[in-house]
Amino acid sequence: MQKTIYIILIMLSILSANDMRDIKMTSMTFVIPSEKNTIVIQRNCQWCHSYGYILNQGKQSKDFWHKIVLKMRNTYKAPISARDEVLATEYLFKHFGNTKEK
Repeated sequence: MQKTIYIILIMLSILSANDMRDIKMTSMTFVIPSEKNTIVIQRNCQWCHSYGYILNQGKQSKDFWHKIVLKMRNTYKAPISARDEVLATEYLFKHFGNTKEK
């Protein structure tokens, strides 16, 4: 009986996979400002999330961006060096900042 149930489940999954062939997925391209420190963002951020994630944060203070960079390194273990911590914070604040330090 168990074998029959497994076979039925496998057949159902194959049938549902066939139905998925006609689904078209949309994609979005997020433009990120290009400058000398863009590479810092590319090598430290894009491994885990798209630039859309940065854009979704809205315009934020320098302190906010610095805390985000620290959270990515300390909580999520992103391999961000001390040098890149400073450069990433500066880049994010320059392009996605609200002109406020805090």
